[in-house]
Amino acid sequence: MMCCNECPFNPISGNAVERCRRPFCSHSSQRCDTGYCARNLGNRCFLDFYVINHLYQGDELAQKLVFFSLKSALLGRDRALILSIFHAAGEALRLQLWRWLEAYEPRSLWLLNPIFSAMGLTPLDSFAGIGSRRARYLDAIIANPYSGSLYQQASRN
Repeated sequence: MMCCNECPFNPISGNAVERCRRPFCSHSSQRCDTGYCARNLGNRCFLDFYVINHLYQGDELAQKLVFFSLKSALLGRDRALILSIFHAAGEALRLQLWRWLEAYEPRSLWLLNPIFSAMGLTPLDSFAGIGSRRARYLDAIIANPYSGSLYQQASRN
């Protein structure tokens, strides 16, 4: 979701070893007005594929970029990407992602309901009224029993 002109995978200005072959933004000296690429909303980009494919390996760059992918997934309501992020993340990172959701996106909690249902918990619409049950939901996120197919490998566009 980050502006392609700030993305480390940008084919011209990026600094990562791997490069995106089809950035959404045209190359310019300016970043997108908000810092986020609105054209990417609802689409997965090379950054998202990189994050998912490399979180499993504990890749440092993927861990730094995961919140950009999570925000993109939340805004685009891409449940598969959200579940894949939580599936690929290690236990400590899942806790950070959960806390980030609590702080910045509490209304998007319902997108994690497949994880909760797999653990036998009642689906949630928000953090309102979770109270003492919070620990059980947090444990479900950390255990992440979601067993859907792994996020598809990035096609080398």
